[in-house]
Amino acid sequence: MNETKQRKVEVLFKWIMFTAAITGMAMISAYYPVQGNIPLIIIPSIMVLIFAKPVFFEKLKLTTLIVVRVLVVFAALELFKRQLYVNICLWALIINILEATFTDLLRHKKYFNAVSGFALAAGVLALSGAWAEGAPMGQFYTVTGALPVVTLCYIIAYTLWNWIFVTNEFSPSVALMHVGFLSAPIIGCICSAWMGPFGGLGMWLLLRANSLAIGGWLQIGAKSWFEKEYHDDKFAKFVDWTHTKPVQIVCMIINVALIVTCLVIAYKTGTLGLPNLFV
Repeated sequence: MNETKQRKVEVLFKWIMFTAAITGMAMISAYYPVQGNIPLIIIPSIMVLIFAKPVFFEKLKLTTLIVVRVLVVFAALELFKRQLYVNICLWALIINILEATFTDLLRHKKYFNAVSGFALAAGVLALSGAWAEGAPMGQFYTVTGALPVVTLCYIIAYTLWNWIFVTNEFSPSVALMHVGFLSAPIIGCICSAWMGPFGGLGMWLLLRANSLAIGGWLQIGAKSWFEKEYHDDKFAKFVDWTHTKPVQIVCMIINVALIVTCLVIAYKTGTLGLPNLFV
């Protein structure tokens, strides 16, 4: 095996191990918001904010995620209304999407992906969540649309939009790492499908929040390592290709079509609306 091929294999295996670790930690933190969430997300995230030097967007994003992760501890301990917490998470999803969307719009001038971002924020109106009372294991919440197709359409649209965003915001090496961030909640949905209504697609938002928070403190704390170890020339060329205008337009059209589908189904089923913060 020549040096180039060996390098590609090493990058692939590092990515697989990283994605597996993210998925495992995200699932443990999801089911055990006190025993898993505190040591795997809250403590290391706070340490990174204090001792590392995150850029403004990283600091803003990680701080938002820490607040939501702290609140889930209160909800699990029944010190906070559980349904209110779930509704706050949906509002936090809107805020996080808009943070990234305005970054795309104002800093990077990526207008097509910004349109997708605004559509994603509106698409939250088609989602609703509830604490998983009576689940066979753990303490957690689930978020779905009125029909499974709504949840699936939203997951696809979000994943496509967010990955385009991170390629605008970060280097190709970090973008490759984010493929792991975005894959982890989908893998987790598949792994939890055996739980029926308490698993599967309904776990996606919780696993996405967890994987983003875990990946966030890892990225901020070891960015230089990821920049070096995840570099791949072919992947960098692929990222450049996704930045071309035709690809950006196609991605925007796909995203908007998926979100319109979510909103139309939610409207017809009478489930369209913002999460209630006065429960």
